[in-house]
Amino acid sequence: MKKTWITILVLVVLIVGAWLMFSPKNTPKTVKVGVSYITSMSAIEDVKNGIIAGFKTAGYEDGKNVIFDFQNAQGDMSVNTAIAQKFANGDYDLFIPITTPSAQALANLIKNKPIVFSTVSDPISAGLVKSESNPGGNITGVKDASLYKESLELIKKIVPSAKKVGIIYNPGESNSQFGINQTKDYAKTMGLEIVTAPANNTNEILAAARSIASKIDVFLMTADNTVVSGQEVLIKVALETKKPMIAYEQTGVEKGALAAVGSNYEKIGERTAEIAIKVIKGENPANMPIVGVTDANLFLNSITAQKIGITFSQELTNQAKQIYK
Repeated sequence: MKKTWITILVLVVLIVGAWLMFSPKNTPKTVKVGVSYITSMSAIEDVKNGIIAGFKTAGYEDGKNVIFDFQNAQGDMSVNTAIAQKFANGDYDLFIPITTPSAQALANLIKNKPIVFSTVSDPISAGLVKSESNPGGNITGVKDASLYKESLELIKKIVPSAKKVGIIYNPGESNSQFGINQTKDYAKTMGLEIVTAPANNTNEILAAARSIASKIDVFLMTADNTVVSGQEVLIKVALETKKPMIAYEQTGVEKGALAAVGSNYEKIGERTAEIAIKVIKGENPANMPIVGVTDANLFLNSITAQKIGITFSQELTNQAKQIYK
């Protein structure tokens, strides 16, 4: 009898142990994540892919134990606000806004659930946080380490004689104004002058570009979602006027811009996911410093170079991650 009870007790212990080991409590609970972005472009697609990959690495697989609700504002600020309102009224565990306008829209409406932003140029000037080291509130995230200095250095390497750099920008985007200020600061140290022209929407890019084309030596794109969305128009003007154009990221070079020093946006997405996972597991965004990702890649377009009479040095071609031919 005693042996029987011992056997039963052992079986009970084994069953309980197995239940604890394979209990749903030991697997990540299903979470719902609202992801919004102001417009569709290659860089944002890379960020999205990085986010999905980062969650998967942590054991959260899309459609199984994590549900992503991706919302694209299509470059429309009213739609951007509507998406934020939808998220605010919905049953979500966490929000990931990609780009500054999307982050601002969510931050204005959502105060009681965590927000982990991605690719925001300057979270302080955007009004998202008061301090990058100690964000406070319900928001933290990953900065877009825009490579303004590196882009100007690239201009000096490709067009050593360049003196005036033209930038088209949307005055309504705080990230764009930040980018221009940063670029101007670096330009002063390099003997370059920044010439700007405003475009409040993509329909105004053509006139803005043509208004300064004769006054500049090269076009440069900064972190402006409006201009990136309509960059084909800017590329067209640059080709027509035979002005070199330095794009903001790889997509621009693929579409005909001369070159770009672009951040590794998939890495940015992966880093965003890492922070989001920590928040899901209980860390407080208020105490999580803003981080940046500085991985950079060089992209060149040899077809455009030939069209406008530019020759890339061997040094640049050796450094390029990809050359479009």
